[in-house]
Amino acid sequence: MNEKPYKVYSVKRAPRRRWKRIVLWSLAGLVVLLIALGGGFYLWLNGVITGSTTHDSTIISAINNGPPTTIIPAPTSGMDILVLGSDIRTTQEETGRSDTIMLVHADIKQNFLSMLSIPRDLYVDVPGHGKQKINSAYAFGGGALTIQTVKELTGVNIKQYMEVDFNAFKDLTDAVGGVYVDVDARYYNADPKWELVNLSPGYQLLDGADALDYVRFRHDLNLDFGRMDRQQRFLNALREQAIGWNLPLKLPGYISALFKNVNTTLGTNDVIRLAAWGIKLGGDRIRQVSIVGDPQMVDGQSVVVASSATIRQAVEDFLTPPAAATTAATTQTGTAATTTATTGSSTSSTAPVITDPALIANSNLWSLMASAAPFAVEAPGYLPEGYKYVSWDPAKGQSGSYGIKVGSGTQPAIKVVYQLTREGAATDQYLGIMETSWTSAPAASKGQEVQHNGLTFTIVGTSQKVDHIWWKKDGVLYWVSNTLSYYASKKELLKVAESMIAIPKTGTASSG
Repeated sequence: MNEKPYKVYSVKRAPRRRWKRIVLWSLAGLVVLLIALGGGFYLWLNGVITGSTTHDSTIISAINNGPPTTIIPAPTSGMDILVLGSDIRTTQEETGRSDTIMLVHADIKQNFLSMLSIPRDLYVDVPGHGKQKINSAYAFGGGALTIQTVKELTGVNIKQYMEVDFNAFKDLTDAVGGVYVDVDARYYNADPKWELVNLSPGYQLLDGADALDYVRFRHDLNLDFGRMDRQQRFLNALREQAIGWNLPLKLPGYISALFKNVNTTLGTNDVIRLAAWGIKLGGDRIRQVSIVGDPQMVDGQSVVVASSATIRQAVEDFLTPPAAATTAATTQTGTAATTTATTGSSTSSTAPVITDPALIANSNLWSLMASAAPFAVEAPGYLPEGYKYVSWDPAKGQSGSYGIKVGSGTQPAIKVVYQLTREGAATDQYLGIMETSWTSAPAASKGQEVQHNGLTFTIVGTSQKVDHIWWKKDGVLYWVSNTLSYYASKKELLKVAESMIAIPKTGTASSG
């Protein structure tokens, strides 16, 4: 009677001890393996980044010397990085000049990222060389003089530096298999003095060559300001889509593609910390600011002239966390109107909302699109004042139908473009309507949600600039995209989205 319990317990306890030891040793082995892999990855990453580390003593010295004056009180946290973009394919006139000048404020403590784009033709004082285009600072004294020039212009105490070859756009885009971008208008240039560019409007997968064409283009009325906007748009698309990628498997390729085109003062730990934080950052915690000036001819050259007040305001916006900035803007304007310095100059419109598809603008064209598309087509019953339909691509006619490349196939879509006109003059600012049966497109990203008539509308963009508003209905993804320079307000875009009405595939719609 006394032996049975002893035998029972002895038989049961032994396997438990062995199982615990197996689990513990397995976990220990797994931890050691992860540490070994992590250590190996860190060593590899450190080698890649170290190979891109600048050893230019003049750049280090320029970074260590603060700006002579501070335009606004410096923030108590955050890292200010000067990013220069250069292109080995520049013309003889531009050889040795920085193509892109951007300040980045990364503030992990206050959880916001801000980008300040500076026009390369901005007319400024270049230390030791008098009044010049700001991009000439690089020609006169490389990154060091550019750092000094930007510090004196903005009063921002730059502490990190990154110089990126424009080929980074191409190589990184190819390394990730392409980036989906909603191209707002047709970009075309056949002048043999410049590289051939031929991009159609519409949401599409850009490869490296097309991405480079997109971010560099400036042969339109937007000049260099449009190029700054496109660069910021592309970087936003790249960041948002990176969230859905299989990063553990693809990260080495991304890093190699980027850092072979980079010269920087950032260290490995800086890169890891910023990347881990930035990829999770919501769009409402990102600010995009540009210094906007007036194009003028000075001494026979085209320059951009900006007042000290304009520069001060841009710097203040750049260094202000989004929540505080949004509150200030609401208090100042009291409406959905925006300002030229940050989001364009659009104001709310009193145009009526139409509910009869036969009465909308360009109703015949919408009827043709509805008949051609393999999904339910909807058209806007409301458009802000000043927007008119344009034939967006002569090669595809006016139907707007095309296929979005998805994997090894395509998904049907339509893109309709409305051009903004002012006082009878056309601009190169285009509001767009996108519709596709590809409901899982990256454009359907996270944002602020608004309910209307049983539909959920998602507002996507940064803290002050609405990029697009999307919704899904009966297996179709729709969205309204803002103009390149964000001229339409959130109120206007939301009104367009909420006004969309179904267009019958056949009917007696009158001409618009």
